[in-house]
Amino acid sequence: MSTQQVSTGAWLAFAELAGPLLLAMLVIGLVVGILQTATQIREASIPFVFKLGGMALLTTAAGPMMMRGVEGYATRLLAAIPGLLHG
Repeated sequence: MSTQQVSTGAWLAFAELAGPLLLAMLVIGLVVGILQTATQIREASIPFVFKLGGMALLTTAAGPMMMRGVEGYATRLLAAIPGLLHG
């Protein structure tokens, strides 16, 4: 494993971990924003509560899947440390 592969793997592990949450927050924020605009409700805590609930639900449902990617990267990285140190 080269240093380029370490960097690429880190970015991919980050995307696997944060991507689903960020995408869910984007969709929830957009839907709640449209509903707030349609109903003319100007309350800032409504999107926060929905996003918090969505994040908790998604983390509970997909958390093990997201962590498998990080675990796989960490395992590959720890196995590659001797090769990275000795060139």
